[in-house]
Amino acid sequence: MDSKYLSAGLCLLSTIALTCLTCLAQDETAAPAAPSRPHPDISRLGKFPDWSRLDAFQRTMTRTEFVYLLDHCYTNSPSKYEGLIDIHEDRAEIVRQSNYSAAGKYTLYFKSSPEDPGDADTYWRDTYQMDDLPEGSAKVLDGIRIAVDPGHIGGEWVRWDDRHFKIGSHSTEVREGELTLKVAKILERDLTTLGAEVFLTRSKNEPVTTDRADDMVEAARAHILRKKKIPSKNYLAYTAGRFFALSSEMRARAELVNNEFQPDLLICLHFNATPWGRTAYFNSANHMHLLVNGCYTNGEVKEDDVRFDMLYRLLQRMYYPELEMSEAVAQAMRTETSLPAFKGYTNGSGKRVCDDPYIYARNLLGNRLFMCPVVFLEPYCMNNRTVYYRIQAGEYEGMKEFGGRMRKNIFQEYADGITNGLVDYFEARR
Repeated sequence: MDSKYLSAGLCLLSTIALTCLTCLAQDETAAPAAPSRPHPDISRLGKFPDWSRLDAFQRTMTRTEFVYLLDHCYTNSPSKYEGLIDIHEDRAEIVRQSNYSAAGKYTLYFKSSPEDPGDADTYWRDTYQMDDLPEGSAKVLDGIRIAVDPGHIGGEWVRWDDRHFKIGSHSTEVREGELTLKVAKILERDLTTLGAEVFLTRSKNEPVTTDRADDMVEAARAHILRKKKIPSKNYLAYTAGRFFALSSEMRARAELVNNEFQPDLLICLHFNATPWGRTAYFNSANHMHLLVNGCYTNGEVKEDDVRFDMLYRLLQRMYYPELEMSEAVAQAMRTETSLPAFKGYTNGSGKRVCDDPYIYARNLLGNRLFMCPVVFLEPYCMNNRTVYYRIQAGEYEGMKEFGGRMRKNIFQEYADGITNGLVDYFEARR
């Protein structure tokens, strides 16, 4: 081979080798590509929280009270928030995004001296912030803002939940959303007479949200896939319906309450029932319980928006008036209805927080999203024979006999129990 060509070839090979070595060196020193931020772990239709909203609560609560509320009411044990909320002597370190450590932590400092601020501003008022009642006033609830939330929807919308049924061919279908609205309207009348300013989250058997099940399909599909499940046709339709009737509907009601009504308390109305299969049947069980917000599971605390909501309620000290109002209403409801206490939750979703056998802590969308004290009621079992026939009797005047006892109509009885409980509570504190 001509030496001229050999020399040129060697030169070319040297250039290629040098270029490759340079590339390797650059690859070794280059910073690795940053991992993409995963979709946050949030509840259905939830939004990633703005953690700066907790700034208002800096140094407003002692470490002792914070840990007490977290362990006594809001969770069952420290294991439920382990690795998500780290408690130090002077602060709590709260994970911002549970599936993305690079998001860092929010630092909440505890109150350490009398000079630190007290309660943070809230839109709801505790009784010590209300005007005293004039002596001899008959309007015990004067000036108190009360929202009433009739659970479920009713009307044609009952097909989206399982809170409707019929037993036999000669009766009217029982629809929980329609029953709660009847009670709500009686409460609106009676509480207003006592001086309260009353707001209903809905006044007819129609949804508050403008969303519909068809609008929820893509959100439902994304949620199913994030949970690593298969969005089959039936499962997708079912999930979209739940997104509409429960998630979107409850969030729309919470928007009304938190941004427009801004009440001092919320009454959340429900009727209970014992489970049935494809066909409803009578069951002898009939009982009552009330719920305060709490008993968050580890899976719930892991969801970023749920963890935020829990802490936002905890730091407002809602637990104390929520429990005391629930105790007063439970006592009055017990007197009014003679219902025994519910025997308790066996799956860990509820826990006892006081000596009153009627009261449990449980985390539901319907008592978590409202940023004021909530009295959440679950009286009567709709498929109990006597309760069923009382519902069929409607809103009659006077008294009628059921099961050997003269009774008011069930809707007035329900409302009277709540009204009497609120009167007892506020009369003792104003």
